[in-house]
Amino acid sequence: MSPYDYESEIQKYPEVILKLPNYDGVTIVAPSNSAFENIPGTQLNGIWNESDASIAVPILEYHILQGTVSTGALESGPSVLRSSLLLNKAWTNVTTGQNVLVNKQPGDVIVFTSSEGIRTTQVEGDIKFAGGLIQVVDNLLIPPARLENTTDSFKLPAFLGALYAAKLLPSIAEEKNVTIFAPRNEAFQRVAGSLNNLDEDALKKFLNYHVVPGQILASSDLKNGTNLTTIATEDLSVIRSGNNLFLNSAQVIQPDILIANGIMHIIDNVLNPDAPSLTPNPSAVTQPPAYPESSGSGLPFTTAIPCTVSCPVTTTSSSPTAASSTRSSTTGVRTTTSPGAAVRTGVAAGAALLAGLAALA
Repeated sequence: MSPYDYESEIQKYPEVILKLPNYDGVTIVAPSNSAFENIPGTQLNGIWNESDASIAVPILEYHILQGTVSTGALESGPSVLRSSLLLNKAWTNVTTGQNVLVNKQPGDVIVFTSSEGIRTTQVEGDIKFAGGLIQVVDNLLIPPARLENTTDSFKLPAFLGALYAAKLLPSIAEEKNVTIFAPRNEAFQRVAGSLNNLDEDALKKFLNYHVVPGQILASSDLKNGTNLTTIATEDLSVIRSGNNLFLNSAQVIQPDILIANGIMHIIDNVLNPDAPSLTPNPSAVTQPPAYPESSGSGLPFTTAIPCTVSCPVTTTSSSPTAASSTRSSTTGVRTTTSPGAAVRTGVAAGAALLAGLAALA
């Protein structure tokens, strides 16, 4: 048995277990022993320190979801958000508890998604204990990274650079409970000439129109016909057509990316606060841009990205996700996992953990 099994880790920090009675049932997403052995291949490499409570406790808390989540009762479809016990402000600006995405895929494969789209597959599910349910998974969940690091990992330098150029960082990254619609690079390139002509105030208004404050909205929460009030105060219209999801005339092309202060969705066009009534033509392959089309020279705003974000760094920090503007440079490998992975903890380790928790539940 690996020395890094979840049971032994959680027993080292009883303050995590003592929080359980405060919730109406919990769901423990318990990594298998092999998951701890996999740490060198993840973002936690160089960060995880089982002897440091400031690191171990937040990560353990992120593996405990508020409420009982029966994966057997999940329906196939878009990912849904579930709040964890992680409230530590050094790691998250989500005030209800940092989220985990849960999704049931074809073949009854259950996937938990955490930082930067990293997927963790359930290998044994719905193990009952007195305080709720245990779901055994094949990799650790990693608390979501800051906006700056996530946009860097998803290769969105135009959006990231625009935020720096408008002097909206770090404030946007530290705003609590946000939903961000981040245009892809091609969207910026398509209207680069128009955007380069915006002064700083106009650029701020433009970018603030891509941020919904006070709400963390997964794609499954974006209902057809609803309006979302942005930081720019103008509304965005949610439009669904079949399986396609639009904000005004911009289509969501990569949904549900968790960040330290909420969630981000990548869209195929920029949004224009002065043209809030734009609507899509769902039958068209591409939509007209929201600004006059003018590609300019080069990808706009990328020169505004500071070297501390865009250049290689070899150091790591102890709390990699939220309150400070620095973070581990270790981005890890965005992995997919196999539903047939061996459950090295098996029922024995699950039962041992269950027994310890049941005594306190």
